[in-house]
Amino acid sequence: MDKKNFGAMGDEELAALAKKDRKAEEFLLNKYKNLAKARSKAYFLVGGDSDDLLQEGMIGLFKAIRDFDPTKESSFYTFAELCIKRQIYTAI
Repeated sequence: MDKKNFGAMGDEELAALAKKDRKAEEFLLNKYKNLAKARSKAYFLVGGDSDDLLQEGMIGLFKAIRDFDPTKESSFYTFAELCIKRQIYTAI
């Protein structure tokens, strides 16, 4: 499946597909990287730099893709944002 098809899919559908398809996973990671970046800028890590927090945010995003359950009443965006914030908070 190419990127054009991924763009036409909903995030919830992409998250389900990403569990089996590396390209779908990469598409979601790239799509939500700015969310991880925005959330990481709101925090400060003593002895670290902003790239460290961005990496933690990206780990949270990866976990969101891995753990997202489309049967729950939550959008992927909301779940991803929560996972990103929790990962950053845990790092701090």
